Amino acid sequence: MRTHSFGGFAGRIRRHGIASRPWTQTVLRMASALLAAVALVGGSATVHAGGPGGAVGVGPVSFFDEWVAHDSRLQLSQSGTGTFTIGDGAMDTDQWSVTWKKNPSDSITITLATLIARSGPGMGNVGDQYIATIQPDPTGFQLLYLHPIGAGQPTRTYCTPAEAKAPNTPQACRT
Repeated sequence: MRTHSFGGFAGRIRRHGIASRPWTQTVLRMASALLAAVALVGGSATVHAGGPGGAVGVGPVSFFDEWVAHDSRLQLSQSGTGTFTIGDGAMDTDQWSVTWKKNPSDSITITLATLIARSGPGMGNVGDQYIATIQPDPTGFQLLYLHPIGAGQPTRTYCTPAEAKAPNTPQACRT
């Protein structure tokens, strides 16, 4: 009895051709998901860093990057959820699961959904909301700004970890 061994992936290509490659459908699904995410967040899904004044750009940024500030971190997923750790620089820190939705402008609304952990008296309440925008600072670094909806809280400024390590990083990124 004679057997043929084509040797893994290369053998499958020879036997079945391009149309039956198992990864072809996966690649197409991944490309479709990426395009859907860009369409979901619109023109603000990716913003190119760098700009006036000789700022050192770190590449494109998006709402889905990790965003950090002193005692705070925001990580959104493309599925409309995320995690938000918010602190006051002392011992008061909350970690929240959040939801978000796209606004008609180049912004999103983030809502505190479920408290995951708390240290101290607390830094928020279920239902608190923020408008998030990505805007350049005067030196061209792309920063994420969280504008609270309602009174009593300041706007918070976030940068990516790469921006925090870049030369001439803005004061807001120095943690």
